[in-house]
Amino acid sequence: MTTKDKYFSYHIFYFPFKWNVEGGNEMNLSEQIDMNRIRFRETGGWLRTTSTSGVDAVNLYNEKNYYYQFVHKVLYDDGSEESLIRHFERLESQKEGSDIRYRIKVKNREKPYSLKVDAMNLNLYATGVGFLSLYLGNDREDQSAPADILFINQYGRRIMPPFFGDIVLRNETAESLEIEGLGKELRDDFYGYQINDAWKPASFIAELIEEVAVNLSFEPVIDDRMFVICWYKNDSLCKSYKGKLDEYLKKGSDDDFWYRFLFVDGGSCTCQNDEMKYELLKSHTYPRWEKWNSLYGATRYSMVYLTNNGVPDYLLTYFETIYARMVELVLMQRASMLRFSEEVTKVSHLSHQETEVISKRISSLYKEYIHFVNQIYFREVTAQDQGIELYDMLQKNLKMEDYVKDLDGEIGELHQYVSLMDDRDRNKKATMLNNLATLFLPVSVITGFWGMNEVCSVVKVSGFGWQLVTLIAGILFALCFIYSKKRRL
Repeated sequence: MTTKDKYFSYHIFYFPFKWNVEGGNEMNLSEQIDMNRIRFRETGGWLRTTSTSGVDAVNLYNEKNYYYQFVHKVLYDDGSEESLIRHFERLESQKEGSDIRYRIKVKNREKPYSLKVDAMNLNLYATGVGFLSLYLGNDREDQSAPADILFINQYGRRIMPPFFGDIVLRNETAESLEIEGLGKELRDDFYGYQINDAWKPASFIAELIEEVAVNLSFEPVIDDRMFVICWYKNDSLCKSYKGKLDEYLKKGSDDDFWYRFLFVDGGSCTCQNDEMKYELLKSHTYPRWEKWNSLYGATRYSMVYLTNNGVPDYLLTYFETIYARMVELVLMQRASMLRFSEEVTKVSHLSHQETEVISKRISSLYKEYIHFVNQIYFREVTAQDQGIELYDMLQKNLKMEDYVKDLDGEIGELHQYVSLMDDRDRNKKATMLNNLATLFLPVSVITGFWGMNEVCSVVKVSGFGWQLVTLIAGILFALCFIYSKKRRL
């Protein structure tokens, strides 16, 4: 039995979030997202490693040769303080013989779904975002039916109730989620949620992330669900589409499995219009290897792979490693743009602050955005055809190009706004200096014309009064000139 033969399906859940160093909200963005300000815990369940330490040498070779070298800086932690990524791995999952389980208790099912935790990773990026990832193998035949795979993805990814009524109904949320085998209770049944707990992830998610550092706070940044990567082996389902994909997409199967698998619908199909459903399937399905029993798909919250039991192990490994890296990159890009958009909103509400304060905030934002565009947001990451096509599909379905264009416009408008504010302040200061110069012009004229001698000694008029009268008249003339100038403006 090969390593992949022991699994009927494989599930990777990504939880993207934005992080902040406590007390840094009023700082410039460059200071807010400075990872060197994070006080990482020296003890605990997480260990910073290079992003390649737990990867098989052969798989690492394949990964690095698949992606352009300039992309490696974003994918791999090199261990330095200047690295764009801090990569942490859960120590318990790396121990030989460990049996950590991710348990999903679903309503109306007696036994919880139980998945083996192969790895737990946590990445923090220099753009102020990160994600927690769970690598889960489905090694039990009694939970390998198509309906089971759909339920695992639907309920295993939902880490908060989507609406308040589901705390009782549990139509979209599992009855409980639990990670077992870490030596402590990591479980949430969601019954403790209150009306003010919007965008509050499951307690075990929060506890795992907070174990990394003592001064780190976080919030979900993309969705109330984790992103799903999943491969599933099923001979019968492959026969449904092999050699007749277009017909399959138009008619679907009796249970609309491919649509529900692709769009992570645990219950019934959420699109009840045949024409719309066909268009959605066409734009989110990647059919290159259809006749070889391989059907890929990508949406804004999933990437899936449906194949048969005869699939070579290396194709499943590629999906878990190379394509998973691609998803990590795109998710990080998407989360980073939302992080920048949040900063744009914050800066837009600083109109009561001094121009210098606003200017520094915008300059810092602009600097980090340029850094993001040049070092993280790539139009192409590989020379491989399939990689180019899948990357384009992910970018398109997550609307990356539109978001970058909009964000570029927002930051450009902010930059223009602060430039106008700077110009206005400079004009005010120049006007004030001009007025002062005008005010003291009579004194300068008198001094220049008569020198430092008394007027009376020049015009043969005795007394200080003549000098005083001349000075006052000159000042009054200057004030009248300034007043008339302001009225014209």
